[in-house]
Amino acid sequence: MCGRLDLNDTRVEINNVFKTKGGIPFPPRYNIAPTQPVLTVANMPAGRDAVLMRWGLVPHWVKDPRDFSVLINARVETVLEKPAFRSSIKNQRCVVPASGYYEWLREGGEKQPYHISKSDGKMLALAGIYSTWEGPNGEEIDSMAILTQEATGDLAKIHHRTPVHLNAEQMDLWLDTKSVTAKEALTLVEPLERVGMKSYPVSKKVNNARNEGEELIVPIDRDAKESKTESLSKEPVGKPNSDQMDLF
Repeated sequence: MCGRLDLNDTRVEINNVFKTKGGIPFPPRYNIAPTQPVLTVANMPAGRDAVLMRWGLVPHWVKDPRDFSVLINARVETVLEKPAFRSSIKNQRCVVPASGYYEWLREGGEKQPYHISKSDGKMLALAGIYSTWEGPNGEEIDSMAILTQEATGDLAKIHHRTPVHLNAEQMDLWLDTKSVTAKEALTLVEPLERVGMKSYPVSKKVNNARNEGEELIVPIDRDAKESKTESLSKEPVGKPNSDQMDLF
């Protein structure tokens, strides 16, 4: 599973890596959660560009997206079979830039968050699919889900699933829905561990989607107890960040 993202690279860096030209203002985010806008790269009518999409795919055939369960991930093993994903994997594939992502390790009755990123410090290009929902009054919502696969190696010790990462060549093929079929695109999937990854425990403040800031990706000493404030991270802390935005 992949349930939180970190994207703190500059827009210039994102444009260079993902071959985009747009200038959508997207402030550094260290705790991007489902249902929030996510910077997403896709082949649009005017060419490849980075656009904001709601994290949580809503199929085009849904009557009211507010009543539809959030689909934040799609398993590579079943994405071709699921009615909610079949059309998107064939015709609407995308890539999600990320500086890293979070996963939770279950330890007894508690869950310890870990920050996971590439060992070389470069951005992840996460394989995704998207859909455009059109409402009765002409309104549109672009929404996406991140593909996941079975975890291997050290990452499997944290969680049994990982997101799917694409290198530059794979990314070009993944986005080419005209020449590359869905089945062919899925052959690009390889264990995330091969990319060269690093992981470390971070503060439980990340458990609360209202918390933001660079301190969320700072490694912690697991032998040292977190402060009482951090241990109560499930409680609302202040107001949501004004830069967080909302697509609803």
